[in-house]
Amino acid sequence: MNIVDHLNLTRRRLLIGGLGAAGLGAIAACTPGGGNAGEEAEQTGDGSSLTFWHYYGGGATAPIEALLAKYTQESGVAVTPRLIPFGDFNRTLLQSATSGDLPDIALVNAFDTALFADSGMIVDLSDRVEEWGESDQYFSGPMATTTFDGATYAVPHVADTYSLWVNNATLAAAGQQAPTTWTEVEAVAAAVSEGQNFGLVFCGIEGVEGSTAWILRFLAAGGDIRDLDSDAGLAAMDSFLRLKDAGAISEGVLTWNEDDVTLQFQNGTAAMMINSASYLSSLAEAGDLDFSVVPMPSDTDQFSFLSAENLTITKDSANADAAWELITWMQQPDVMNEYLPERNKLPVRSDTAEAEIWADETRQVFISQLDVAWAPDEEVAPVSAEIFTGIQNALQVSLSGSGTPADALAAAQATADEALA
Repeated sequence: MNIVDHLNLTRRRLLIGGLGAAGLGAIAACTPGGGNAGEEAEQTGDGSSLTFWHYYGGGATAPIEALLAKYTQESGVAVTPRLIPFGDFNRTLLQSATSGDLPDIALVNAFDTALFADSGMIVDLSDRVEEWGESDQYFSGPMATTTFDGATYAVPHVADTYSLWVNNATLAAAGQQAPTTWTEVEAVAAAVSEGQNFGLVFCGIEGVEGSTAWILRFLAAGGDIRDLDSDAGLAAMDSFLRLKDAGAISEGVLTWNEDDVTLQFQNGTAAMMINSASYLSSLAEAGDLDFSVVPMPSDTDQFSFLSAENLTITKDSANADAAWELITWMQQPDVMNEYLPERNKLPVRSDTAEAEIWADETRQVFISQLDVAWAPDEEVAPVSAEIFTGIQNALQVSLSGSGTPADALAAAQATADEALA
């Protein structure tokens, strides 16, 4: 298949899936509530300047642009960032790939890396990574998202994981402790729920973002993303239905994004929430909220969910050597440890995570989840948005009562089968 055919297929997949996995990952990747504009610049081809496209909006814009400005100050290489709102990011990359004017560096959602590699939009970095000799420093989950067909196409930039947040005061008042298994989650959530105060909240909104909590429950039950209508799928859906029947979750979860879920937890109307490290600073600054973060509960297995971004060099870069220099500079532990706290993101390298700033107990919980953080493999990743959207549809049907879990999962399975065919 030539590159034009690849791009046409990629475009179709992104449009079917609602702009690809970026619709999921960007929510966690950007500072909550972010989004907006950017600027363009021409490539020079002599390595004296670079173009860098990203989708870090809102409060995430200043840190990444300050980081790039620092590199310019140290190296003398001018770096022109362009912020493209995450909803338009993949579409803009596809259009630019067709016209041959991609940037030198594109910061992409980790789940989309295989898709862009398969389409020929980003270049094979295997030789550069091997010569660099630092890939062993990376946590295995983020590093695995950079590979496609045996080659390495990216370098991990930042990561995030999901954990269980608990309101300590609410649980203590009910004589409950933070759960470690999903059976305990159901019991604790039911025990602390009353009226419009719910035991557990999570994002179940329409689209890929609303599939994360169910995927976490499904994986814990021993599920395989290719086999949604399995016993594990039914176990996960039945678990959520028991929570609903006990009044421990609200049907409102089907309309809540992760910002909404955080607000419920912050206001004290939710005793527990499933969410990422992106909200650490905002909740820590919330004042009197007494909360803890514990690892995701286990069932048959224990899993978290990886959200991450990767740095790539595009096929149209005329400054690949200079682009590689910037990418490796950005990943130095001292550079990242100055940058990451401003982003509420986690280090992707173990040597970066050894710094004192990560010793905090709460941050250590999120970092520990990197060892069990699931991400779609290179076969599933290019069609993950389609599969995740099908999963959210199944959750919607089941929790709203408009269909049985078995029928809802059968429909999701059909979606997954078609996407993977």
